[in-house]
Amino acid sequence: MGIQRRDRGSLRDMITVLSGLGTPLSATYATGFADAMELPPARTGQPLGRPATPADVAEFRAACERELAATTRALDAALADTTLLDCLCLAVLFGQGEDGTRLGTPNAFTHEMEFLASCSSQIASPTLFSRRNLEAALRALALARRHEVLDGQLVLTDGEISPAARGEGWQVHHQLAWSWRSGHGAFPTRYDWAYSVRLAQRIRDRGGDHPDLAVLLSAYMFVLTGWADALREFHEKVTDPALRTLLRERTMLHLPDALTLSEPTANDVALAASRLLLPWHVLADALPDSQREEAERWRALLTANPADLGRNTARGHVFDSPLAAAPLVAAGDLVLVSLPHLFSTDLSQLVERVFARLAGPPYYRARGEEVEEAALKHLAAVFPSAQVLRGGKYPGTRPGELIEVDGVLLWEDVALVVEGKGGYLSTRSRHGDPEAAVTELRRTVGDGFFQVARLVRALERDGRVTLTGDRGASLTLDHKAIRRIYAVVPTADTFDPLSTLLGLLWRREVLPEGAFPLIVAVPELNLLTDLLPTPPELLAYLEYREEVLATPSIRTGGELELLATFATTMDVVGTFRELDVPSVALSTDHQEKYLDPWLEQAFHTWINGLPPVPPPRRHVERHREKIERFLAATHDTAAATVLQQLTGAQLGAAEQYAERVPPVRRGTLSPNTLGDLGIVVTNPLDPIETVRAVRPVEDLRARSRWVVYLTPETEFRHAEVGGTHVFGSAAASLAEASRLGAVADWFDRAAARRHGPITSADRALVEAGVPETMALGLTRLGLTKAVLDLADPEWSLTQAADFYLTHVRRALEVTGSALPAAAAREVLRLLTSGRIHPADAAALIEQVVRAPKVSPESLARAAGLLTDEDDDRLAAAVQAALTALDLTADQVRSSRGKERRRIRDRLLGTIRREHPGVNARAAVEAVERLFAGSSG
Repeated sequence: MGIQRRDRGSLRDMITVLSGLGTPLSATYATGFADAMELPPARTGQPLGRPATPADVAEFRAACERELAATTRALDAALADTTLLDCLCLAVLFGQGEDGTRLGTPNAFTHEMEFLASCSSQIASPTLFSRRNLEAALRALALARRHEVLDGQLVLTDGEISPAARGEGWQVHHQLAWSWRSGHGAFPTRYDWAYSVRLAQRIRDRGGDHPDLAVLLSAYMFVLTGWADALREFHEKVTDPALRTLLRERTMLHLPDALTLSEPTANDVALAASRLLLPWHVLADALPDSQREEAERWRALLTANPADLGRNTARGHVFDSPLAAAPLVAAGDLVLVSLPHLFSTDLSQLVERVFARLAGPPYYRARGEEVEEAALKHLAAVFPSAQVLRGGKYPGTRPGELIEVDGVLLWEDVALVVEGKGGYLSTRSRHGDPEAAVTELRRTVGDGFFQVARLVRALERDGRVTLTGDRGASLTLDHKAIRRIYAVVPTADTFDPLSTLLGLLWRREVLPEGAFPLIVAVPELNLLTDLLPTPPELLAYLEYREEVLATPSIRTGGELELLATFATTMDVVGTFRELDVPSVALSTDHQEKYLDPWLEQAFHTWINGLPPVPPPRRHVERHREKIERFLAATHDTAAATVLQQLTGAQLGAAEQYAERVPPVRRGTLSPNTLGDLGIVVTNPLDPIETVRAVRPVEDLRARSRWVVYLTPETEFRHAEVGGTHVFGSAAASLAEASRLGAVADWFDRAAARRHGPITSADRALVEAGVPETMALGLTRLGLTKAVLDLADPEWSLTQAADFYLTHVRRALEVTGSALPAAAAREVLRLLTSGRIHPADAAALIEQVVRAPKVSPESLARAAGLLTDEDDDRLAAAVQAALTALDLTADQVRSSRGKERRRIRDRLLGTIRREHPGVNARAAVEAVERLFAGSSG
């Protein structure tokens, strides 16, 4: 089984830990992992040789708990003899990149670094990089790795441990907690940067404040350029055998418990580690004068707060990582960029964590808009002749009801329905809280799918649905003219691995059983559309992944792994069937082998403005041209999609057979079977439906997975799925053809959760004058009691209901936490008195939920949301900003174009930095007034 290089070291260490536990079940696991990695047999006891019993599991867990307790004690002792910077710098030296290259990729010891930062609050000491400190730091890193393995085994064996349970039976919340600790990087750097830059500009266009990402990326590149030489020279100097193994294999547990470094080795390590610490003034001097203020803003935002370090006193395997939102670790003027991949593969997620502390309405509105608009833009580029409508509305079943769809793309006889979700899962969900995980997944992924299913049901019920946009544009969907619909749920957050482990979402009723939507973050959707630039290729991938995910015996490694297998002309299901084994886990190295090299080249050309590098394609140009020719002649999108799913070898074999058969007269044909591929050579004058109805062809279709029809000249005439394909049966409805699964019953239950029946409490709201639709919304969100508690002589039920539905609901979607009644009253009082703008209420509520001990008014004042700031103070702040930037009001008024936008951004940035108590919206309005009378 192929394993990514970045995973092999941790798996080797896992085998080492399991081999030393001394139980039959641990021996079974160690042997299985060694076999999977094609390593020599693990040095362990006798494996079980039979299914594990509860007694076997109890014995194994007891051994893990004993070893975990000893490991924790040893870890605490090691941390007492070193500092966090010692640990982090060693992790960078031994785990970052490859011989001074690929430095923006995740560190091999990312989890260990984050875990130790959560355990240790001592950043530095006078003995930094001394031999004793370095030896203790190496022990701490190794013990953190051992701790991770043992904790992970306890999680995995908490309950049933059958293969099904250890596979898709693993609960949703465990998957989220596990992926939250992943060190693989969230997205390809090029696409995440492009998304983040667009989002930042959209925030500024909305009047929000977003530090300049170009400055951040310039500083990041400066740091990595300096690291490259330091790491390359250090790697060349390492001669200690144990440390060479650490560099080569990225294993930790081969290091002896009482490791000692020779004086020359300790000196080399100390020198190299010190070169990783950058004096801030050196970085500032390397930037243009115009960028230094922005660099200081990023420094303030991204430097770890010492108070946030060392809070994981329980040494839990799920913890608040202080480095995830603040990866700069500072000791005086020296700064370490601890996790460089947060600025490359994880930039959008890093910015999200920063804005979670600072965000206001412009950020959240801009994020939702960017997800919807970018998704449609990327898809429309693949379907240039399609009809596209964003934000269309169609009539619902209630009088006057209008239902909005984020986007619809209609091409030939297929439609892609896009329902974007800009929200991020809360920390509670990412930490594995079961209730929060399921609730938030239903509100995001589940809600997006619900809206797609609702449109499909309306189309089946009414036959035609006309969607109308805000500007009068319309798009009509005709049931008779649509073969199938593809559900696409683009997101801002990443939902890997759940996006390809759909069985978990089925079991928790996030999705109906048998549903196969494309749940994909916008940066990955951008990548997908670059790799699959034509309609047949994109649709073929969507159906290829459906077949793989519908085969329960195949476990995949994530969306990009699956995409890599498609792009490199693999047939996962066909290979699995040939193996004749009960189940298989798809190797996890396809992305590394086939996709990452192109991504690196594409990033290099993109960042340097060079011509783009052609992506890997499933088919050679000759086959792509033949499929395009077939589609242009027949407009048979289903057949063209099937042809694109076949491998190049399968198409070639069909062509070779067609070339060998004797001449085929009208009324005759030549069928053949090659594995699970049926081949039919026909006379081009015979109608294809007549050919399909011939008994030999019917038999061939029944026993084949695919059937391709060709002329003797090897031109394609038709292609279709056969009877042994997982979707070989004819679909009975549009919903079934669209792979919506068992949607009927699920839809009713989901609708009940969204629009539950009127309860006695809701009737009270209705009787008090609250509209029924508002009462239903409160039921759906579980807010009825909160509204009743809030209503009093100061506010009516209708005011309370509107407050919760309009403002609190938006905040709950982001935080997943409840708003205390007392805090709700204070926020509503600020809102109704006009002291905060309605558009700022949700942002204030989010901050109240995250900081419950601080009064809402104090939070509003600190965030600059209060409207009652003194006018003289605001005027003074504006004048001070003009003076600081050496500008006059006349210069501002006479500015034009890009110069005006630059002046505006600099003025607002200076005001917010120097006068954080000034109302942000009032500052924007004051600056805009400076431009009054300017025509540019």
